[in-house]
Amino acid sequence: MPAGALPCNLGKLEMINTKPNLQSLFEPQGIAIVGASPKPSFAKSILNNLLSSGFDGRIAAVNPSYGKVDDVNCYKCISDVPFKVDLAVLCVRAENIQPILEECKRKSVGAAQIISSGFAELDSDEGRARQQQIESWAKDSATTIVGPNSLGVINLHRSMVAIGDSRIPKIVPGGVSCVFQSGQMFTIMHPLIGRGIGVGKIATTGNEANVTTADVINFFAGDPQTEVIVSYSEGIKDPKNFALACTHARKQGKPIIMLRVGAHLEVRKGISRHTATLAANSYERDIQFLEGLGVVTVDSAEDLIETVVAFTTSLRPQGNRVAFASFSGGMGNIMADLILSTRGLKLASFSDQLRKRLASVLPRFANSFNPLDLSAQSAFNTDVLSSCMQVLGESGEFDILLWGRDLAVSIDDESPIGIALKALEAEHPEIVIIPVSQMNGVYWGKEVNGVPPTFAGRPFLQGTGLSVRALGKVIDWHALS
Repeated sequence: MPAGALPCNLGKLEMINTKPNLQSLFEPQGIAIVGASPKPSFAKSILNNLLSSGFDGRIAAVNPSYGKVDDVNCYKCISDVPFKVDLAVLCVRAENIQPILEECKRKSVGAAQIISSGFAELDSDEGRARQQQIESWAKDSATTIVGPNSLGVINLHRSMVAIGDSRIPKIVPGGVSCVFQSGQMFTIMHPLIGRGIGVGKIATTGNEANVTTADVINFFAGDPQTEVIVSYSEGIKDPKNFALACTHARKQGKPIIMLRVGAHLEVRKGISRHTATLAANSYERDIQFLEGLGVVTVDSAEDLIETVVAFTTSLRPQGNRVAFASFSGGMGNIMADLILSTRGLKLASFSDQLRKRLASVLPRFANSFNPLDLSAQSAFNTDVLSSCMQVLGESGEFDILLWGRDLAVSIDDESPIGIALKALEAEHPEIVIIPVSQMNGVYWGKEVNGVPPTFAGRPFLQGTGLSVRALGKVIDWHALS
């Protein structure tokens, strides 16, 4: 489909062909792990995670070779499970999937997540035939299929972690929900939770034989627990439904942040052996299409993470005029260059009147232009910092204040700068205050206590280039509203 062929105001959202039992994927009361055994495997990891995460529903293992797996009752087939199975997670060989799907149909299973690989991504007639069989089967079934070639599903609001990986962080539920074609992308929850940002739901869709990224985005758009939607895509499989889903999300005020890979031919070849996404070859058209729909596009996992943080920490700025202040002239120079080079952002130019007022309250070794270098000596003087922030707040000459510091360490509310920034925020709520650290990553100093670095309960942006790019994306998105 040509880029831009579909307008954003697409009218009736009910046209979206999404099955209602995506509810069974994210809100199951009963889960069966097919292929579970005591041996190390994806199935075993999924079972362990469900047990350790505190899932409040019923769990069954399915494997004819065992009566129990880790104290969980194990049944010969899905039909023998004595409770309603909303979600079946299939971890068996590809050639055994079809008869198990028939059992799911007889059992009235709501959703089947196929972890198994061995389908179209094999780039063989046999693999393509298997996937075609699943696609045809799904059209005539009430059971929704997610996958194949996926990693699982997560809903932290239910403490449900049905994912084939043993490295699960502390559960912190929140408003960020994700749909990834690549299973490993689920690990975005580690840095987000480490930054103090809760995660809601994560779907891994793999080859998308039935449920597509568009279906999941549409579900998240209507999900009251989701505020920000995140996606990793190797190609937009159903552009019409995708456009409708994006329109739904926009109407709900939910940004979609997408990492769409495949800019180069060599990568597209890799995609064909990863998720067999035929739409991978439409990268350039997809990017134009996405931007026309107001989807925020990024080029790396790092930018994906920082853009999510920016949307959660920046609230909604009233404009794009940016002021930067710190105790470092060097960081100010770096940030000013980046702001001036970023679409959507404007480095505020302080008026002569504002510069004179700043000069009257700042020590002579500080400057009075944007970016502001307050000098390290000012860090100890509450009166100077409070007076400076009061003058800035009264000026009305900027919409966003980026407060820079060297490392991602929380700003103490009782420190001189903490007192000054809190007063500025209270007296001038129209100004969005965002702390930015020059360096990103974990600070291994004496202050490390497992608590994410924050200001007023909101996370820091980290890294100069990452932060400014992310802020530019936020401003651009809000400008479309």
